[in-house]
Amino acid sequence: MASTRRVPSSLQDLKTAAGTPRQLPALKRIKYDLTGHLSRKVEYIQHGLVPTLAKILTDTETQPTSGPAAAAAKPTLEDELTFTQVAQVLCVIAHEGPPFVQPLLETDVLQRLISFLLLPLSSKATLAILKCLNAVADNLPPSVVGHWPQNNKLADLLYSEKYIRCFGNIIGSANDTMASQQACDAILALLCKTVSLEPQKRALVDGGVLTLLSARLASFVVAEGLVPPGPDALNGESDVLARIPEPAPSFAHLSPVLESLCVLTEHSKFRTRMFLANPTIKTVLPDLRDDFSPSDIRRAPWGASYFSGAAVPRSRLQGPFDPLLPSTPVSEKSISATQSGFPPLSSVTAMPKRRASFFPTTNETPHLAVGRETVDDIEESAVISWLLYVVRESRGKRRLLAAKLLVNLYRLNFVKRERGSSFASLLVPLLTRMLNPDPPDPTRQDSFNNQLGGSHLCNGLHYTRAVPAVLAALVMDDPEMQRVAVEGRAIVHLSAGLKMTFDGPAGRKSSPWQPHKSDEIPADQTSPGNVIGRGGPTWATRREMDYREGCLQALAAIAPFEDDYRKEICDQGVLAHIIMALEPYHIQLGPHQQMEASGNSAAVILAACGAVRVLTRSVQALRTKLIEAEVAKPIIKLMSSTNSEVRIAATRVLTNLAIDFSPVKESVGESTLVKKLCEQAHSANARLRLESLWALKQLVLNASKKLKQDVVDELGSSWIKLLIKTDPIDIPDGEVIGLVEREYPPLMTYRRPSEPADDSQDVIMGEDSDGERESGLVPSGNVEAPLDQPNVFDIRHTTEDDTEIQAQLLDLLRNLFCGENASDLVKYIFDEMGQEDFLRIMLDRLRPRTSAGPTRKENYTTPAPSSIVVKVLYILVHIGACDPKWRNVIASQHALMKQVLTFCSHADREIRAQCCWIAINLTYEDDASDRSGCKQRAIELQKAGFVTHLRKLEVDPDLNVRERAKSAIHLMSKLMTS
Repeated sequence: MASTRRVPSSLQDLKTAAGTPRQLPALKRIKYDLTGHLSRKVEYIQHGLVPTLAKILTDTETQPTSGPAAAAAKPTLEDELTFTQVAQVLCVIAHEGPPFVQPLLETDVLQRLISFLLLPLSSKATLAILKCLNAVADNLPPSVVGHWPQNNKLADLLYSEKYIRCFGNIIGSANDTMASQQACDAILALLCKTVSLEPQKRALVDGGVLTLLSARLASFVVAEGLVPPGPDALNGESDVLARIPEPAPSFAHLSPVLESLCVLTEHSKFRTRMFLANPTIKTVLPDLRDDFSPSDIRRAPWGASYFSGAAVPRSRLQGPFDPLLPSTPVSEKSISATQSGFPPLSSVTAMPKRRASFFPTTNETPHLAVGRETVDDIEESAVISWLLYVVRESRGKRRLLAAKLLVNLYRLNFVKRERGSSFASLLVPLLTRMLNPDPPDPTRQDSFNNQLGGSHLCNGLHYTRAVPAVLAALVMDDPEMQRVAVEGRAIVHLSAGLKMTFDGPAGRKSSPWQPHKSDEIPADQTSPGNVIGRGGPTWATRREMDYREGCLQALAAIAPFEDDYRKEICDQGVLAHIIMALEPYHIQLGPHQQMEASGNSAAVILAACGAVRVLTRSVQALRTKLIEAEVAKPIIKLMSSTNSEVRIAATRVLTNLAIDFSPVKESVGESTLVKKLCEQAHSANARLRLESLWALKQLVLNASKKLKQDVVDELGSSWIKLLIKTDPIDIPDGEVIGLVEREYPPLMTYRRPSEPADDSQDVIMGEDSDGERESGLVPSGNVEAPLDQPNVFDIRHTTEDDTEIQAQLLDLLRNLFCGENASDLVKYIFDEMGQEDFLRIMLDRLRPRTSAGPTRKENYTTPAPSSIVVKVLYILVHIGACDPKWRNVIASQHALMKQVLTFCSHADREIRAQCCWIAINLTYEDDASDRSGCKQRAIELQKAGFVTHLRKLEVDPDLNVRERAKSAIHLMSKLMTS
């Protein structure tokens, strides 16, 4: 009871001691009283401690916080001690968890603390404030009770125009003292915990933070004596040594710098180029320059050297750190044509490579058609080889962060292909050995000092638990790296780690014991800062989710190609845990206000959807284990999520479950789900529209006549007609087609798309519904909304997006014209859209587009995108396989047939093959009664010029095209001579 009586009196003593020498001892007494006592913290807060501390900071803040006077203003020693003690008291409160951080957010106490960081404080005072802010960042409550996303008030303050200068000030003021280095590490930890949006990263770069980090990284290279001599130094330039920074102190930490660089450069080529092109980085780690043969160097009579007229520079293949690395054999497929001793004799157009990127977007929405650029001719920075050296020579957290930065550069195509091929032997084995599912005390929140210098990252996650996410980004789309990872027992370790995340304590958090009944506490419930928050996901829960997400991502990245890997994942017994990871996050309040939390964050759900998509590519797993696990039920529930990214991911999984041989296709094809997919297809979100049409395309393949007609009716024949007849180039910028009924007349002037639509990969209906899609892990994006934020909807459409959507809609029509009821659906579509209108649309989609330039000579003619052409040709092929009535209709369209013949010399072999299939289907004799009709159609095709073009295709370089052309010629010749 003595402690109970002391609480109000101690608080009263603090209030009465304001502005007097007794204020500092009162703050210390409260700090000691609160440390380790949960119930006392509750009572202090309910009696108004937080507003009192905010008032003390307001009274202490007598100095200007901005403008030219701020640099000269320096708080007195007493003021520094005062707000240092206030920061320590608030830090003790914040460490108790999200409910205790909520009162801090309701007042301006955090804003007052951040404003002090702009003043010329001592390093000790700065460190105390930063420790408090880091504790708050670790335990932020959700922005909305019952939701996962954290409150963003702290980030909004830190990255506001008024306070963002504190980052550059503290990083730039780091010197040879221990306290200044600790303050620098603390501000970097705060950066890594709070920065998440693209505008925040841009603001940091504009404030010079990336430049300061580059210089700080260079100082560690200098301190380790790893500065190679550059060409400028060898040429005797005196200012080179002057540009080399001072070495970092021995007690400084490299890991926070590497982690901050990972955060700022992730997904951004622009910021990565800024980092690699930084003058300090180039001085310490100079780039390679082309070398010359000794025979190319001549010496003049007076002693000077010069190059002969025939001197040709030779590209250096090794950097200064390469001799320190193990030698690795380079596979033949990693050698480019320009390096090969036997380059190809002519250009060969290969079939599109299937990507296996099963990850969702981070916080960003990419364009639908993205592809990995060629990296043959890039100039590789010496930073790459230095990072690889650090990975090989370091241990623990430093090794992981160097590997993470190296992987970021690799995914952004700043690493040469031949070096990237060596990662399978140099990098993957190290990462797989670091996969430790049971690090010491994984759920215990480590001390702040251990976070900076120990085994934990800035966000408190043990470094071994961050390995899966790095491994996933590295091995994605690379079968060789995936093989090495599997041989290193990565699947076993990842499966064990995933299971462990479900074995932790439940999300139930009991209310703290109170010395009084709740109705006896004389707290002012109306004043801000006097009420304990409702709570939310704890620090440990969020770290477990991070680890769970990484394990799911890594499992999905390892097994996109090999069925044996998918079988091993299923054999590890993690399928049930993957299904549990599909449950959305939600909380319930018990009878005594206990908070019971369960489910997963949106990021974990997206990773789980990616893992399910990988497993559904296995026919055996789809017909056995996935059916037993009832995977369709949670996926269908996710279709009703308020999060657009979750709905997109669930729709993509649904597409795989709806493939023709799937045993769950009937349950997926329920009328309510079909209506939901059609509703999503009308969405303004480009990706949601695309994925919904893709799922519908799979559902209608070989489906019943009723289901097919229901899909057409739900989508609306007028809506389908509008989307397939409108050229995406004619859609005005910022407008989404199909939301309202309106026509889009052709633009008279040429509007060049941002990316050629022809470069998008052609997607042809095949056995792998998801293997043909692009779903890049690292989009270019600029989305400014958190991933877990509900109702965040991106409605930006590009010409490429609308082209892909149109291609999927044409593919949907193609699958409608499949199966036993194909002729009935052709009649149904012709009746709904009009036969002449439909065929005219097909012709328009095949024709090249001519747009007016400044003069007649400068008119632009652009061919139809091959992704659209192949879909239209498939539609004609399928109609040509229907009843004779519709075959006669196609054959009689002379303009359409002549346009088809223009593609007989197309570079895409699939398109050339479809030209042959049209002739085959129109002239194939189903029975004797159709012989006269076939002969008449053959005559029509001969008039259009098919025979001449098919003769040329008989010597096509592609075997399939040659055989199809021979079959077509045989059928037509047989009919013409009969």
